[in-house]
Amino acid sequence: MKKSLVFLILFGVSMVGFSQNLAKDTTEVKSTIADFFELFVQDDMKFFEKNCTPEFELYEAGSVWNADTLRSIIHKRQAQKRTWKRTNEFKFIKFNVKQDVAWVSYFNTAYLTNADMNAKRTVRWLESAVLVRKNKKWLLTQMHSTPLK
Repeated sequence: MKKSLVFLILFGVSMVGFSQNLAKDTTEVKSTIADFFELFVQDDMKFFEKNCTPEFELYEAGSVWNADTLRSIIHKRQAQKRTWKRTNEFKFIKFNVKQDVAWVSYFNTAYLTNADMNAKRTVRWLESAVLVRKNKKWLLTQMHSTPLK
């Protein structure tokens, strides 16, 4: 009886630690994804460099984008007059974490506002992402994005 009680206590303590780690990982993964999308809000590659592995790939509506693709897009946007303001919203569907690999699915909504034209647009995607933990930080290594109507 005493052995069973000790086992139950140890099991309970380990489960509390596991759920705390999962909650911490979930929060950090959400933060990494949100911070990555500041790349498109602020047109600044530092958000790519801070949140992605060098081999990162984004599968966007049938195209393969990598760091060079994103750098080219951001450079073009920086050369233009900024007319649209973007804010993002994420609704997370599912998280999976196994040691130093996480994969997550979510809905991504971009709210675009153009004060000059008094115009607003909303763009939505269904996305999934794979992240790896390197040096205690979650980094995006792959993302798949499907535009929604």
